[in-house]
Amino acid sequence: MAGSTPPGRTFRGQSQEERVTQRRRQLLDAGLAQFGSRGFHAVSVRDICAEAKLTERYFYESFQNREALFQAVYDEGVERIRAAVVQAIAKVEPAASNAARAGLTAYFSTLKEEPLLARVLLIDVLTIGAGGGSQTLDAMASFVEMVSATTMELYPELRRHKLDPQWIGNGLVGATVFTAVQWARGGFKEPVSKLVNNCGALVDGLAALVRDQNAKL
Repeated sequence: MAGSTPPGRTFRGQSQEERVTQRRRQLLDAGLAQFGSRGFHAVSVRDICAEAKLTERYFYESFQNREALFQAVYDEGVERIRAAVVQAIAKVEPAASNAARAGLTAYFSTLKEEPLLARVLLIDVLTIGAGGGSQTLDAMASFVEMVSATTMELYPELRRHKLDPQWIGNGLVGATVFTAVQWARGGFKEPVSKLVNNCGALVDGLAALVRDQNAKL
């Protein structure tokens, strides 16, 4: 195409690969801004490009369609939440209550501080058909894996009590995510501490059950 930079050549100090990466970053940021403020169904490719200050040609350079961009924005948001949770847990003593409350605080705080991200992760993803539903289940499954592994590490005797860390993880993550959805839909009116205390009570219940079962052995 006339006027384009040949592959491998630099332009204004950037390689072609660096320019593609930069444009993709602009589109991801624009996607979060548009999807998070207006909702997936109200946003067009043209809106995204206007926000990113790029032509549609560059949109299709990185994404097949609007749904593909949404999925990329969603996946990046999930990784941001996961990183915040993992980092928070790593800073506290390895006890169930401490780990749970640190992780829950990071989860809910990040959502409240980034309402655009919360809309993408908790609300709009549920409205874009089977693809969005599948993406949500995959994301939840990844958190279940993390919670299950942590639970087993803290309570290695679980299976001896006929408790399955995988199903415990399903329950804890499912309850937390649904709580977050309801919270976001209500405009984040309840304080983070209230959500942490209530969701943390589920972990406290597990700890109490394990202690009771251990005492009976």
